Amino acid sequence: MSNVRLWEPELNQPFALAGRRIDPAAHVIVSANSTVEVEPRVMAVLVALAQRQGETVRRQELIDAVWNGAPGADQSLNNAISLLRRALEDTNADRRLIQTIPKQGYRLCAPVEPETEARADAAAPPPTAGRIVEPAQTRKGRALTARWRGAVLASILAALVMVAGAIAYFQRQPTVETANADNSEELDPNSIAVLPFVNMSGEQGNVYFSDGLAEEILHALSQIDSLRVASRTDSFQFRDSKDSITEIARRLRVANILEGSVRREGGRLRVTAQLISAENGAHLWSSTYDRQAEDILAIQRDIAINIADALADEISETERDLLTTLPTENFEAYEQYLIGIHELRKWTPEGNRRSIDFFQRAVALDPEFAEARLAMGRAYYFAGTHYGWMTPAEAIPKVKASLVYGVSAANPLTRASALSVYGDVLAWGDQDWPGALSAYERAFELSGTPPLGYALTNSIVGNHDVAISILKKLLEDGAANIGINGDIGIHNNLAWAYFNARRYDDAMREAGAVLLEDAAFADGYRVLGRAQLLLGQANEAIESFSNAARLMNGAAVAESDLAVALARAGRMAEAQTILENLLDRDDYVPAPLIAQIYANLGEHDEAFLWLEKGVEDGARGVMFLKINPLYDLIREDMRFLGLLEQLNLSS
Repeated sequence: MSNVRLWEPELNQPFALAGRRIDPAAHVIVSANSTVEVEPRVMAVLVALAQRQGETVRRQELIDAVWNGAPGADQSLNNAISLLRRALEDTNADRRLIQTIPKQGYRLCAPVEPETEARADAAAPPPTAGRIVEPAQTRKGRALTARWRGAVLASILAALVMVAGAIAYFQRQPTVETANADNSEELDPNSIAVLPFVNMSGEQGNVYFSDGLAEEILHALSQIDSLRVASRTDSFQFRDSKDSITEIARRLRVANILEGSVRREGGRLRVTAQLISAENGAHLWSSTYDRQAEDILAIQRDIAINIADALADEISETERDLLTTLPTENFEAYEQYLIGIHELRKWTPEGNRRSIDFFQRAVALDPEFAEARLAMGRAYYFAGTHYGWMTPAEAIPKVKASLVYGVSAANPLTRASALSVYGDVLAWGDQDWPGALSAYERAFELSGTPPLGYALTNSIVGNHDVAISILKKLLEDGAANIGINGDIGIHNNLAWAYFNARRYDDAMREAGAVLLEDAAFADGYRVLGRAQLLLGQANEAIESFSNAARLMNGAAVAESDLAVALARAGRMAEAQTILENLLDRDDYVPAPLIAQIYANLGEHDEAFLWLEKGVEDGARGVMFLKINPLYDLIREDMRFLGLLEQLNLSS
């Protein structure tokens, strides 16, 4: 049992540590020269150590107290300690503020002093600080009227371990008004979180089925303007949680919770679902379905309609049509689609390959299943870009083929998704940046939510502030319908946007927060390593890239980053070995990955040969030439300027 006594009253208020003011509720560490904001779980670790100042707190105690013993939390704790040391400027290895006790845990060596009332009053933020209220609507779009909502900053220390608290930290927008924070904030009665349905089938392999049902209901409800739906990432954090419904709703800042279970035995299916008011625990609606397994789509539709009718102020005819229209009538095709999504969410080369197999089966069973075709297009996009196991020449036609049914689909969200994929193709395949931005904007108009590609393309052409603003807005929205990885993916994209804008400290903070939530999110280590490298922390970058390479099973994109870091650390022989291994591989290795190693080894002529090949091949990496700081060593060369002209990036 953990001995960490989290959230004792005397530490609910700011306290002094090593000449700094620690404000747990505001998640800030204030020194004479700076104010550093930290992710809520990072602050939770510091508070836990402060409560037992001078004592050794075992690693497992911290993991149990802050992450509830979740898988991957061991690495998350490492990241939290690293971020704390950076925030506290704890750089003297001989005199650590936070001391590592080998094979045991950590000890906070500096004294902890309660802050006096007078000092607290003097240092407290003005009365207008604390709670973010909903911003005024600024543009049209079917979902904007209700879903561009500001989150509320956590006001008590208990919120530090909440996902909602973490999201609140990242959602500080300069345009929103603020008011005094308190614990009696009135929740939107039209707000809801859909928890992952419990898999009662007795087989772990059926999780895709129960998760898929909950996700599709969540996505259906997110189409209703007058409902605010918590994102998948937020809601699914509470899988197998022992917390009460009231506590979960408080953490997610919603007024209602939908929970359920799925039992599948052979061809039979039993689904239970209940809508619960967080205020008093009352059951607003509940139902049990005993049906054949192939009735899952009808069950999903019925639940969504009943929830919408119970909560929404009004439902337009268009919205009701969206709720009642099924994506496919073919149960077997739908099941293959759900498995494909489950595999794609693993964010690994192997999962990517397997997802395509399942999407292909779904499309073979129902050629007009637009959602499956678009998901397959996304998977091909990742195969030809992120993972590189397909060449662009192989992948681009397959991505384009996925658009055939999507662009004419009845569902506007499906059309928006198709336009988003089209924007990706225009950017990646044609370097048509204005055309890509136009496609993304049309998708935005249809769905009310900007595609991730809209932010990425703005970064590529140098509109960094626009890109960062788009991603922050996505987080403000809750992003229930965005991307394969939900909020974590958006936070990771925001980390990349900061990196592209050369805001390396911000990139590190954002990437660190991603890894605190999911220590196995490989791309988070890549952007963290890039930021560390550009801040002169080559050894830390090598560790981050090594983690990425391990999690991605030696994917070329991670190995290339590792080689660059080794070269910058002066370990040329090791970098050369990785380069030779990449050149000897039988699978497709995008040319820019080779070029960036040569550039950082000082072999500039070779770097340009491979960059020219990348442009010729249509490799995705060349899209980032204008903004990628790893090419700064050759940026002033006239050949580099010529490449930018070929890519329509010279202006």
